[in-house]
Amino acid sequence: MLQIAFYLSCGATACYLWGRRIKGEADSFSSITRVVDFKRLDDLLKEKASKLLVVVSGKVASAATPSNGKHEDGPLGAVFNAKVEMGRGTKLEDDGSGWITKSQNFLFQVKRSPWYLEDSTGVVKVVGAEAAGDFLDALTPHFDMSLSEIFDSIVEPQQGSQTIFRASLDTGTSLTIIGEAARDEAGNLTIQNPNEQPFRIFSGEGSFDKMVANLKSNSEFYFFYSKIFGTIAFAIVVFKGVSFIRRVLRERAENADSDNEENP
Repeated sequence: MLQIAFYLSCGATACYLWGRRIKGEADSFSSITRVVDFKRLDDLLKEKASKLLVVVSGKVASAATPSNGKHEDGPLGAVFNAKVEMGRGTKLEDDGSGWITKSQNFLFQVKRSPWYLEDSTGVVKVVGAEAAGDFLDALTPHFDMSLSEIFDSIVEPQQGSQTIFRASLDTGTSLTIIGEAARDEAGNLTIQNPNEQPFRIFSGEGSFDKMVANLKSNSEFYFFYSKIFGTIAFAIVVFKGVSFIRRVLRERAENADSDNEENP
């Protein structure tokens, strides 16, 4: 029983510490300045010239996007596009009956262009977004080949290369970014990698608020089970302690009775 109480107390301590860590992270995010519109960001930078940590939301925009809104890699202009290709080097057999694979490799290519967040009041340039946490989660995946097609192309290779998978950040995508607000050399508003806080990117304009709410909910979950485990462990210890005291008192009473019988 005491061993169970020990494990429960360890679990209670672990849950409390983990819940405290999560709560601290949620409080840290909640303390960051939330910029409702980019026009206000200009005013905030006038008040604080450096190390202004903010949360901004908007839609992806790029100066390189064609005016017709179409792009060779998708229906919308992609400001970031990564793709995996399977390339093959083959030659025809001497008798002309088929192709022989001389080499086969996978190629990874990335295309990028400067991009911005925009809302109804203005635009903010985003710098170094690829280093941000969750950046890959913000990309839209495109599967150009199924697993069966990939397998068939390996078994029966053909000359040339084929695109297997693409991931892109398209214009018009709603994002929420935690970063440091600043101005570049030309005086334009930018969001960049902060020194004192992780650079974070989330899909959707309400994703940041949802993440903070989930963190607070998770911290309460761990605090709750910390109390449960701690209460059960304490109850076991009290029960065992009371049982031990009762046993000692009973043994002393029995010893006293036996002494009285031996000395009438």
